[in-house]
Amino acid sequence: MGDRRLAEIVSPDVIAVSPAVSVREGLDVMRRRSISCLIVAEAGLPVGIITERNILWAAAHRGEDFADRPVADLMSAPVVTVAEDTMLVEAYHLLAKKRLRHLVMVDAAGQARGVLTQSDLIERLGHDSLSEIKRVSVIMTREVVTAPGNITVREAVRRMADRSISCLIVARDARPAGIITERDVVRLLAESPHLGRLKLYDIMSCPVVCVEADRPVFEAAMVMKKRRMRRLVVVDDDRRVLGVVTQSDIVRGLESRYVRTLKSALAEKDEALREVGKSLVEKTMFLDNLLRSAEMGIVAADETWRITYVNPAAEDLFSTPAADLAGRDLREVHVQAGVDLGTVGRGLDAVSPTRSHDFSLTLTRGQDIRRYAVRISGIYDKEGVPAGFVLMARDDTERRQAEEHLERLTRNLEHLVVERTRDLTRQARELKEANERLRGMDEIKSAFLSAVSHELRTPLTSLLGFSKLIARDFSRHFRPLGAGEAALDKRGARIEDNLRVLFSEGERLARLLNDFLDLSRIESGRMEWRDREICLDEVVRSAVAAVAGLFASRPEVDLEMRLPDVPVMVLADPDRLEQVLINLIGNAAKFTAVGAVTVRLAVSGPHTARVSVSDTGPGIAAEDRELIFDKFRQVRRDPEGSAPSKGTGLGLAICREIVGHYGGRIWVEPAPGRGAAFLFELPTTDGQGVCPPPRSGRPEQRERPLVLVVDDDPAVSSFLIQFLEGEGYQVAAAHDGESALSAAEKLKPHAITMDMAMPGMDGRAAMAALRNDPDLAGIPVLVITGHEGAPPEGADAVLRKPLDPDRLLAAIEGLLARQPQDGGTGDAAS
Repeated sequence: MGDRRLAEIVSPDVIAVSPAVSVREGLDVMRRRSISCLIVAEAGLPVGIITERNILWAAAHRGEDFADRPVADLMSAPVVTVAEDTMLVEAYHLLAKKRLRHLVMVDAAGQARGVLTQSDLIERLGHDSLSEIKRVSVIMTREVVTAPGNITVREAVRRMADRSISCLIVARDARPAGIITERDVVRLLAESPHLGRLKLYDIMSCPVVCVEADRPVFEAAMVMKKRRMRRLVVVDDDRRVLGVVTQSDIVRGLESRYVRTLKSALAEKDEALREVGKSLVEKTMFLDNLLRSAEMGIVAADETWRITYVNPAAEDLFSTPAADLAGRDLREVHVQAGVDLGTVGRGLDAVSPTRSHDFSLTLTRGQDIRRYAVRISGIYDKEGVPAGFVLMARDDTERRQAEEHLERLTRNLEHLVVERTRDLTRQARELKEANERLRGMDEIKSAFLSAVSHELRTPLTSLLGFSKLIARDFSRHFRPLGAGEAALDKRGARIEDNLRVLFSEGERLARLLNDFLDLSRIESGRMEWRDREICLDEVVRSAVAAVAGLFASRPEVDLEMRLPDVPVMVLADPDRLEQVLINLIGNAAKFTAVGAVTVRLAVSGPHTARVSVSDTGPGIAAEDRELIFDKFRQVRRDPEGSAPSKGTGLGLAICREIVGHYGGRIWVEPAPGRGAAFLFELPTTDGQGVCPPPRSGRPEQRERPLVLVVDDDPAVSSFLIQFLEGEGYQVAAAHDGESALSAAEKLKPHAITMDMAMPGMDGRAAMAALRNDPDLAGIPVLVITGHEGAPPEGADAVLRKPLDPDRLLAAIEGLLARQPQDGGTGDAAS
């Protein structure tokens, strides 16, 4: 607070009287305005001040008629004044130094503008200024004047005036009973200047406001401000008088703190000046070293262009020592060095407080030509008056040469870019043509694969089907004929083994073909994914049922299935997941000589299903557990270290592609105890699906249902007819779409097997015609095709060639189970 100016804190309300005004009138003003002083002014200029101390002294020494005298006789003069812009701390030092209680504030013209009192000072400096003065006992006045209450007021006033004290304490048994102050006397004199015969106890103030000696000073100041008092009686714990604390005591107590503050501030300023001087020396040395080590020439001149400083680089530039350059005209030195005077003059004229001037010059010394980049800047004082100039010259020869070289390189580069762009345009055109050829070749490859697939699958269907039929008929009808004859029995067993080999090798060829086509479709993005929410339990059951035949003839290996109690729902293509499971179970069966293959389904996380296929085979080495999923990769799984098993090595690669397509992962790890465990995880759905109950085997057959076989290949048609007749069905045959429609209209079959690729009306057209005929639209159609792709519209089920007889039979039975037995019963035709 001490850094504020008096004009900010002193009220401009000035109470002044003329020197000719009587003391009585002055007393009345002081009583009514409750003020401790009165400014005596003439024409607004303060000529004196009359205070309560002046009144007290006059009452004691000037007789009873002092109140009728003019205030000029009693006032203190000259008046101690301070300017409006005086800092509060400066006013404090003035009060303390002159031991005053009032200061008159004046403006620039000397007119009175207000009065600063000790009360104002203490209030404005704030309690933080009193915090260093810890206790009242530190600053109180210990010499206390007391008097009995029965003395006259006049005697009390005389005692106060003689001792120059502001109060008199009435004490009983050393305890304060009353007090009379200067203000009490002024108020009394304003009412009765003659004082009369009043006793002290008639006018004293009581009870007395006291403060304990150990109380903080700022609390005493707060009590004074609240009670509008200028002094407090200091007492001990037994309320015996110890002293008096006044505003003057507080002000004097502040003195030591502010003296120390000023001394500290001066010390800090001296230290700061020393630091500035030290920093200035260091900066001067640093600047000198910097200028001397600078690679650019630096020249300083005064406002008349006389050189005052030259660094070594500038000496080299002008080929003249600094001592010879000092004091010379900057322009003359340039002209002597061969620089055009007009260039220098235009540069100097262009310099302003906000602008420098840049130009270049060339100096020739014999065969050496050097080019310089020059900047002239002005040095100006605060008023913008020029005080000097600085010239900085940088040798720009190498940079200019580099720029010229870079410009040549840029031109060459632009030429190369043009040529390269021309080459890239030609290559882009060739690449576009190559891409078009590749797309054409890809289409040819797709068509070729489709055709080869169909052409291979159709004979494979006949091969596998007839091998199955021959094996069945041979076992039923011919093998019993050789019973009892060793030679025929042995030959019959050999024939059965050969038929099994024929069927097994046909199936292997079909798997190789399927794996190759599946991987090709996945990698090219042409795979058809028929995703829907399915029950993973049902897929596991279906896959286990499909491979059950592998374990039927191997009693030493068990096939176990463990499913959870609640259904597990996933969003996927059930055929693709079944393909993964069949591949993993088939591999496990292939490498398990004895023990069991176990298929487990479990929930491994909040939204994750895990399927594992573990075996009791030889296991897989740790270094091969990642490699085994690579395409065409086969590893050893037998302890003897024989060659890997036959196959293309595509099965596990296809499994990884399928599982990865659905956001899952697949890996292999050692099985508990012995063998290997293949595991894969898939994200589950939130659907609350209900899995269908397991199928209980072959449904009850109705009386010889009629199946219409439609296929243009005689071998496939013959196999279907023989197989279905062997399974107890009536069978009719048609070789194209038109004959199929005619036979269906005539016979009303219970089901139709339909080939797609036929001459004339193909399978799609035939199915469209069936669905458009109200009498034939309800007949279920099983599509048997060697082509890949989306299921044909109108098909109730689809089987891919080569056909598995068990799946064919299951598909037909499934279609018949959904249809009422109300079709025709005509004779089968083939």
